[in-house]
Amino acid sequence: MISRVLSTAAFLAIASPTLAQGQGPSIPATPSIANAVPGPFGFVRCLTPDLDPSQSMFLPPSDCSANSTNPTSAYSPANLDEIVIPVVFHVIRDNNGGGNVPNSRVISQVEIFNEDFRALAGTPGAPGVDTKVSFVLATTDPQGQASTGIIRYDNSSWFNDNGSYWNSIAWDPNVYLNVYTLGAPSGSSNVLGYVPYFPQSGNAGSNSDRVVLLNGTVGRNAPLAPYNQGRTGTHEVGHYLGLYHTFQSGCGGSNCNTSGDRICDTNPESNPEFNCSTGSSSCGSTDPVRNYMNYSTDTCMTNFTEEQARRIRCTLEFYRPNLGTPIGPVLGSNYCDETPNSTGLPATLVGTGTKQIANNDFGLYAQGLPVGSPGYFICSPNQAQVPGPGGSQGTLCVGASTGRYLSQVGNSGIFGIIPLTVDLTAIPQPTGNVAVQPGDTWNFQCWYRDSILGFPVSNFTDGYTITFE
Repeated sequence: MISRVLSTAAFLAIASPTLAQGQGPSIPATPSIANAVPGPFGFVRCLTPDLDPSQSMFLPPSDCSANSTNPTSAYSPANLDEIVIPVVFHVIRDNNGGGNVPNSRVISQVEIFNEDFRALAGTPGAPGVDTKVSFVLATTDPQGQASTGIIRYDNSSWFNDNGSYWNSIAWDPNVYLNVYTLGAPSGSSNVLGYVPYFPQSGNAGSNSDRVVLLNGTVGRNAPLAPYNQGRTGTHEVGHYLGLYHTFQSGCGGSNCNTSGDRICDTNPESNPEFNCSTGSSSCGSTDPVRNYMNYSTDTCMTNFTEEQARRIRCTLEFYRPNLGTPIGPVLGSNYCDETPNSTGLPATLVGTGTKQIANNDFGLYAQGLPVGSPGYFICSPNQAQVPGPGGSQGTLCVGASTGRYLSQVGNSGIFGIIPLTVDLTAIPQPTGNVAVQPGDTWNFQCWYRDSILGFPVSNFTDGYTITFE
């Protein structure tokens, strides 16, 4: 964290109560569609209102205010830890259950967030800049109860963006990214999505602080072509994290950090791009047609820029300081996709500590487990892919020479988590404990109990592989 930034965030919350998070000026919680102009495919690509700089005039200055961006390297993702944001999807259907978004598409939408914000290799987002902001479906609700992070409601008024539903169902917006899927954002099935205001307005943390998406745009291969690959979600989360449209104020002024989109490495653009005219030029330079903050079709969008990534990280520091959890450098990697359990999602492993043998501080925890499930970890220098061993619901991902941490049998409790303390001087093996040597690769997995339709079953998390130094 940047101490100067944290002290400013503290000033927001302590020195000026009227400007604390969620206490900014009055802004409509649902933007008006009155003056919106549909694009060539008949849809309003984005209804996020332009930020009125006067809305934030009483906020302390920041490096990513409504009026300017300071592109200092202090906010470069290369100099910062990864931050992981928990997401809750509120899938709102009509009174008859119409307009549902299945779990598979919600899960794929979160995958798309990560492809785009992490510029993951081998995905459409690979050409972009890694913001080091990751997203996960929330595994616990605000009361500490286990959750899939996907909640459904049948309410036709809410389905049409009426009824101030956020006051009834929002999870703490200071801590969670709340995404709502509707049938008619702002009362129209032709609006693809919006956020009601930018965090720079001073309203971050209000109940109405949210991302709204038309249900047909959510996830991979959604029904609403050409907006069917999840980039409406990426675009609106970009607004939620402080980014403007690339065509903001047209060609802008002489200082690109205080005019236009307040970003200098996105070329200025006089009007939005609705198709994918990659050779277009409107302000004396090539238009940023493939940028997520344009209006291009979903398959056209491929990138955030370095300065956009810096503004995102600055916005998190100044305006959303409690959103997400910073984590250190990547230790190992997950492998071997697993079978969903009774929560509706698969359980996964997370590594902690370091890979340095001398520190002997490496650990793991299994998350996304059913509440109150017993389980234990296994490990091996080898990997495997054995579906349904012994009638299990999952896949065994560790290979021959499997050791078992039977002395650390755990229970997932109310949070669906089982931790493991790894002693690198005593890794269990069939022939006895062994010490890890530099360059050794070890693979870990957690076996756990579950129940389906009242019948006891077993399952596995995914695998986690790490090479120690």
